[in-house]
Amino acid sequence: MNDYGYFDNVNYTGNHLHIDNYQNEFTPYIEAIAWERQDKTMDIFFDDFENEKEFNTLFGAKERYYDDFMGVFLGNVKTDEQAYEMFRSWVDTVLYPYRNGTNKM
Repeated sequence: MNDYGYFDNVNYTGNHLHIDNYQNEFTPYIEAIAWERQDKTMDIFFDDFENEKEFNTLFGAKERYYDDFMGVFLGNVKTDEQAYEMFRSWVDTVLYPYRNGTNKM
C-alpha cells in the first residue's frame, strides 16, 4: 500500500480523532488515533503495544503498514462511529485475547 503513496503526509489534513475502548471504570483504557485523510475518510492507527513481543506477535510477520509516528494501520472508515466500532472490535477480538492468553496466535 505504501508503495503507492497512500500513507504520504500530504494525504492527511492533520485533523484526528482519539478513539478508545472505554466501557466502564473496570475496563483497561486503550487508545488509538483516527487520522483524517483529504477525502474526509479516516485511517485508524494503533501504537500502544505493551512491548515489542506483543507487536511482533500481532503484526511482525504480517504485511501491515507501520509508521514510527502513527503506529500500525488498522483500517479506513468514513465516520466517527465506524472508527469507534472498528477499534473496539479489534481490541475485543485481537488485542484482549492475546493479552489475556486466550489466543496464542
